[in-house]
Amino acid sequence: MSDILLRVELHNAEQGRQTLTKNALPWVGKQLHQGRALVVEFRLLDDAITEAQRGYLHAVVLTEIALYGKANGEMKFPMKVWKEYFRDRLLPDRRLTSINPITGKKTRRRVRVSTEDLGVRRLAKYIDEVIAIAADELGVVVSEPMPPHLRPQRRQRGAEVINQETGEVMESACN
Repeated sequence: MSDILLRVELHNAEQGRQTLTKNALPWVGKQLHQGRALVVEFRLLDDAITEAQRGYLHAVVLTEIALYGKANGEMKFPMKVWKEYFRDRLLPDRRLTSINPITGKKTRRRVRVSTEDLGVRRLAKYIDEVIAIAADELGVVVSEPMPPHLRPQRRQRGAEVINQETGEVMESACN
Protein backbone atom coordinates (compact mmCIF):
# COMPACT_ATOMS: atom_id res chain seq x y z
CA MET A 1 0.00 0.00 0.00
CA SER A 2 1.34 3.40 -0.98
CA ASP A 3 2.13 5.91 1.71
CA ILE A 4 0.51 8.80 -0.19
CA LEU A 5 -2.22 7.16 -2.24
CA LEU A 6 -4.83 4.51 -1.56
CA ARG A 7 -7.04 3.25 -4.38
CA VAL A 8 -9.75 0.69 -3.74
CA GLU A 9 -12.46 -0.74 -5.95
CA LEU A 10 -15.85 -1.39 -4.41
CA HIS A 11 -17.93 -3.97 -6.27
CA ASN A 12 -20.78 -4.80 -3.89
CA ALA A 13 -22.06 -3.74 -0.49
CA GLU A 14 -20.40 -6.48 1.56
CA GLN A 15 -17.00 -6.27 -0.16
CA GLY A 16 -17.18 -2.47 -0.02
CA ARG A 17 -17.87 -2.48 3.72
CA GLN A 18 -15.01 -4.91 4.40
CA THR A 19 -12.54 -3.03 2.22
CA LEU A 20 -13.38 0.32 3.74
CA THR A 21 -13.20 -0.93 7.33
CA LYS A 22 -10.10 -3.09 6.99
CA ASN A 23 -8.05 -1.05 4.51
CA ALA A 24 -9.30 2.45 3.86
CA LEU A 25 -10.22 3.67 7.34
CA PRO A 26 -6.92 2.57 8.98
CA TRP A 27 -4.98 4.23 6.16
CA VAL A 28 -7.03 7.43 6.51
CA GLY A 29 -6.44 7.42 10.27
CA LYS A 30 -2.69 7.01 9.78
CA GLN A 31 -2.51 9.90 7.33
CA LEU A 32 -4.58 12.22 9.50
CA HIS A 33 -2.55 11.26 12.58
CA GLN A 34 0.60 12.33 10.66
CA GLY A 35 -1.00 15.71 9.99
CA ARG A 36 -1.72 15.14 6.31
CA ALA A 37 -4.90 16.67 4.90
CA LEU A 38 -6.87 14.32 2.65
CA VAL A 39 -9.51 14.49 -0.02
CA VAL A 40 -11.86 11.56 -0.60
CA GLU A 41 -13.46 11.10 -3.99
CA PHE A 42 -15.91 8.40 -4.98
CA ARG A 43 -16.77 7.85 -8.63
CA LEU A 44 -18.24 5.14 -10.80
CA LEU A 45 -15.79 2.47 -11.90
CA ASP A 46 -15.81 3.15 -15.64
CA ASP A 47 -12.10 3.33 -16.32
CA ALA A 48 -11.49 -0.39 -16.78
CA ILE A 49 -14.34 -0.72 -19.26
CA THR A 50 -13.41 2.37 -21.26
CA GLU A 51 -9.78 1.21 -21.47
CA ALA A 52 -10.94 -2.15 -22.81
CA GLN A 53 -13.33 -0.36 -25.20
CA ARG A 54 -10.50 1.82 -26.50
CA GLY A 55 -8.36 -1.28 -26.92
CA TYR A 56 -11.11 -2.94 -28.94
CA LEU A 57 -11.60 0.22 -31.02
CA HIS A 58 -7.90 0.45 -31.89
CA ALA A 59 -6.82 -3.20 -32.03
CA VAL A 60 -9.87 -4.58 -33.81
CA VAL A 61 -12.12 -1.98 -35.43
CA LEU A 62 -9.66 0.64 -36.71
CA THR A 63 -7.03 -1.98 -37.56
CA GLU A 64 -9.49 -3.91 -39.74
CA ILE A 65 -10.63 -0.71 -41.42
CA ALA A 66 -6.99 0.17 -42.16
CA LEU A 67 -6.33 -3.31 -43.55
CA TYR A 68 -9.47 -3.75 -45.64
CA GLY A 69 -11.08 -0.33 -46.05
CA LYS A 70 -10.61 1.47 -49.34
CA ALA A 71 -11.57 5.07 -49.91
CA ASN A 72 -12.99 5.66 -53.38
CA GLY A 73 -12.61 1.96 -54.01
CA GLU A 74 -8.83 1.99 -54.26
CA MET A 75 -6.88 4.06 -51.71
CA LYS A 76 -5.82 2.53 -48.38
CA PHE A 77 -4.88 4.60 -45.34
CA PRO A 78 -3.13 3.81 -42.04
CA MET A 79 -5.10 3.35 -38.82
CA LYS A 80 -4.17 6.83 -37.53
CA VAL A 81 -5.76 8.46 -40.57
CA TRP A 82 -9.00 6.50 -40.06
CA LYS A 83 -8.96 7.27 -36.33
CA GLU A 84 -8.79 11.01 -37.02
CA TYR A 85 -11.38 10.77 -39.81
CA PHE A 86 -13.96 9.11 -37.56
CA ARG A 87 -13.18 11.40 -34.64
CA ASP A 88 -13.67 14.44 -36.84
CA ARG A 89 -16.82 13.06 -38.46
CA LEU A 90 -18.55 11.72 -35.34
CA LEU A 91 -17.19 13.94 -32.56
CA PRO A 92 -17.40 17.54 -33.75
CA ASP A 93 -15.24 20.12 -32.00
CA ARG A 94 -16.65 22.28 -29.22
CA ARG A 95 -16.30 26.04 -29.03
CA LEU A 96 -14.73 27.38 -25.86
CA THR A 97 -15.31 31.01 -24.92
CA SER A 98 -12.89 32.72 -22.59
CA ILE A 99 -12.07 36.28 -21.56
CA ASN A 100 -8.61 37.73 -22.03
CA PRO A 101 -7.76 39.11 -18.55
CA ILE A 102 -5.55 41.85 -20.03
CA THR A 103 -7.88 43.23 -22.69
CA GLY A 104 -11.23 42.04 -21.36
CA LYS A 105 -12.16 40.78 -24.82
CA LYS A 106 -13.96 37.50 -25.32
CA THR A 107 -12.21 34.99 -27.50
CA ARG A 108 -13.51 31.76 -28.94
CA ARG A 109 -11.49 28.77 -29.95
CA ARG A 110 -12.18 25.28 -31.15
CA VAL A 111 -11.48 22.49 -28.70
CA ARG A 112 -10.89 19.01 -30.07
CA VAL A 113 -13.21 16.37 -28.67
CA SER A 114 -11.48 13.05 -28.14
CA THR A 115 -12.66 9.53 -27.43
CA GLU A 116 -10.83 10.02 -24.11
CA ASP A 117 -13.60 12.49 -23.20
CA LEU A 118 -16.36 9.91 -23.67
CA GLY A 119 -17.91 7.79 -20.95
CA VAL A 120 -18.75 4.11 -21.25
CA ARG A 121 -22.14 4.51 -22.94
CA ARG A 122 -21.06 7.20 -25.39
CA LEU A 123 -17.89 5.30 -26.31
CA ALA A 124 -19.91 2.13 -26.98
CA LYS A 125 -22.25 4.15 -29.20
CA TYR A 126 -19.27 5.73 -30.99
CA ILE A 127 -17.76 2.29 -31.69
CA ASP A 128 -21.12 1.09 -33.06
CA GLU A 129 -21.27 4.17 -35.32
CA VAL A 130 -17.73 3.56 -36.64
CA ILE A 131 -18.56 -0.09 -37.36
CA ALA A 132 -21.77 0.90 -39.18
CA ILE A 133 -19.99 3.48 -41.35
CA ALA A 134 -17.24 0.98 -42.13
CA ALA A 135 -19.80 -1.57 -43.27
CA ASP A 136 -22.02 0.85 -45.21
CA GLU A 137 -19.42 3.05 -46.87
CA LEU A 138 -16.22 1.00 -46.95
CA GLY A 139 -17.52 -2.55 -47.23
CA VAL A 140 -15.58 -3.58 -44.12
CA VAL A 141 -17.36 -5.95 -41.77
CA VAL A 142 -15.60 -6.12 -38.43
CA SER A 143 -14.93 -9.79 -37.83
CA GLU A 144 -14.92 -9.67 -34.03
CA PRO A 145 -18.06 -8.13 -32.49
CA MET A 146 -17.75 -5.96 -29.40
CA PRO A 147 -17.71 -8.25 -26.35
CA PRO A 148 -20.85 -7.87 -24.22
CA HIS A 149 -18.85 -6.89 -21.12
CA LEU A 150 -17.75 -3.72 -22.94
CA ARG A 151 -21.32 -2.54 -23.32
CA PRO A 152 -22.90 -0.55 -20.51
CA GLN A 153 -25.42 -2.48 -18.51
CA ARG A 154 -28.89 -1.10 -18.03
CA ARG A 155 -30.48 -1.56 -14.65
CA GLN A 156 -32.73 -4.60 -14.77
CA ARG A 157 -36.11 -4.78 -13.14
CA GLY A 158 -35.68 -6.40 -9.76
CA ALA A 159 -32.15 -5.09 -9.32
CA GLU A 160 -30.94 -4.16 -5.85
CA VAL A 161 -31.45 -0.64 -4.55
CA ILE A 162 -28.32 0.46 -2.73
CA ASN A 163 -28.24 3.19 -0.10
CA GLN A 164 -25.69 5.64 -1.49
CA GLU A 165 -24.64 6.80 1.99
CA THR A 166 -24.00 3.41 3.60
CA GLY A 167 -23.62 1.07 0.63
CA GLU A 168 -26.23 -1.26 2.12
CA VAL A 169 -28.72 -3.15 -0.03
CA MET A 170 -32.10 -1.71 0.92
CA GLU A 171 -34.69 -3.55 -1.16
CA SER A 172 -35.44 -5.03 -4.53
CA ALA A 173 -36.54 -2.52 -7.18
CA CYS A 174 -39.62 -4.58 -8.03
CA ASN A 175 -40.93 -4.54 -4.43
